[in-house]
Amino acid sequence: MTSRDHVTPEQLETIRSIMKSTRIAMLTTIDSDGALHAHPMTVQDAEYDGDCWFLASDESDAVRQLQANPSVNVAYSGSSQWLSVAGKAEVVRDEAKKKELWNTFTEAWFTDGDTDPSVILIHVTAQSAQYWDSPGRVVTLVSMLKAKVTGEQPEAGDSASVEM
Repeated sequence: MTSRDHVTPEQLETIRSIMKSTRIAMLTTIDSDGALHAHPMTVQDAEYDGDCWFLASDESDAVRQLQANPSVNVAYSGSSQWLSVAGKAEVVRDEAKKKELWNTFTEAWFTDGDTDPSVILIHVTAQSAQYWDSPGRVVTLVSMLKAKVTGEQPEAGDSASVEM
């Protein structure tokens, strides 16, 4: 079992970096039968302490599922960075926050604009996170080849599981 330490400032900065650099995240919810469902979501804002915000239709499967069971996971994937955030989600109706997060990309999905009452916010409060920040494909490959020759562990980057 992986041990989880409380997040350090350096780890929080890595988490922030991954969240900031990822445009689409996968929000995984749990349905009434206990099955997991992943929903691609545009990252609207990340408070960079692990919490994040999404815009969604109040009639979406993701919203119905998280209202029944607020336990969620948000997965971020980049070219050499990965982050998995476990936490609790809540539906928020806050017109000022919705206007703050609204952008032209959002407009493509919600054509009735930021005054559409069916558009709500999903706020995810992070409880724990696991990340891997690798040095990149080429450096990782060279490190793996070197490890094969020397018998040493490859330098695969920074990885941690932390409590938020």
